[in-house]
Amino acid sequence: MESRWTRWTTQIRCGLGSLVEAGEVTHSGGGMARFRYLRRYALVLITRGSGIYEDEKGRQRSLSAGNWILVLPELGHSYRPLVPGGWDEVYVMFEGPVFEAWRSAGQFEADRLVGFVSNVKSVVSRLKREVIESTAPVVVRLCSFQTLLAEVLEGADDVWDSEVKGPPWFIDACRLLARPGASARQVAGDLGLPYDTFRRRFREHAGMPPHRYHRHQIVNRAERMLDQTDMKSADVAEALGFCDEPYFSRVFKEITGRSPREYRQRQELG
Repeated sequence: MESRWTRWTTQIRCGLGSLVEAGEVTHSGGGMARFRYLRRYALVLITRGSGIYEDEKGRQRSLSAGNWILVLPELGHSYRPLVPGGWDEVYVMFEGPVFEAWRSAGQFEADRLVGFVSNVKSVVSRLKREVIESTAPVVVRLCSFQTLLAEVLEGADDVWDSEVKGPPWFIDACRLLARPGASARQVAGDLGLPYDTFRRRFREHAGMPPHRYHRHQIVNRAERMLDQTDMKSADVAEALGFCDEPYFSRVFKEITGRSPREYRQRQELG
């Protein structure tokens, strides 16, 4: 299905702050190829599917329905479904003095930008009823949003799938190599480095050559898809750019010691 973007409202504004825009994206096609910088804060709620969050600090986090993302204005970030059309999201962009006060009070922690809310559909329903569609005065609607925001942020954590350390070129290389279909030569070109130089320097920092790092990252992503979705092994293989399922299974077993089927069975048994 085609991606669909519905804007619910714009500019719920008073002297305390503004809800600049709110809306929903269904069957999101992804497409954040590079880091984006917003001029304001945003809360993104994943209501269906699974995907990944990355930022310029070298952090990565797998996402699924119920996860949320808090976007800070100055932080380069990227988030997207694992497969095109693979998730739905609800978003609210906001700014103003009251939210700067939140940040000054330590409520927007730079290491706790992702979390989980168990009743995401209820949160979305309240957002629409108490904030978007409400006929109450603007200041009341803004306070209702702050109440919801506080409840959502209670589910914040600082657990990241990975947090890459090193010079900027290395952080960029790791981010690019973690993507399906990436090649070491292509990444070297994107970074403006001769391939042999890139390969040597990457191995010095990562302890493995870039092609092996890419395989490990793709298999890590396959594990998350097997954990968090009902996708068949063949569909996971296709989504991650493998030529066929047998090749995917060989690579998966080479790195994890188990076939995708064995991995999922063991996870289900706990």
